[in-house]
Amino acid sequence: MDGSLSPAAVRALKKEIFSALHCALPGTVESYDAETGTAGIRPALRGMPILQDVPVFACNEVSAGDACLVVFADCDVDAWFDGNDSADPVSGRIHSLSDAFAFVGWRRRPNL
Repeated sequence: MDGSLSPAAVRALKKEIFSALHCALPGTVESYDAETGTAGIRPALRGMPILQDVPVFACNEVSAGDACLVVFADCDVDAWFDGNDSADPVSGRIHSLSDAFAFVGWRRRPNL
């Protein structure tokens, strides 16, 4: 055997990798702390945990129930969020649910 993967094995490997890769998804603000500028965000996918302490970008006042877009950073953002302009990542996290940012202010279509 030459060590290459079958097409089915490649598809299964891709599915496994991509299922753990978080890039962006819609969500809803569950709670907002104006002092820290962070929110608890409920992702719009069933079975996902509420994301805690998510830094929020907002042009208006933020309230529970607001729609948002959550994006996940390419690396651990803990050092940056703690005020360091440039620092090595604290961990090896990549596209982790722990490294989310929320853009609040989207409008949803009303239920028809």
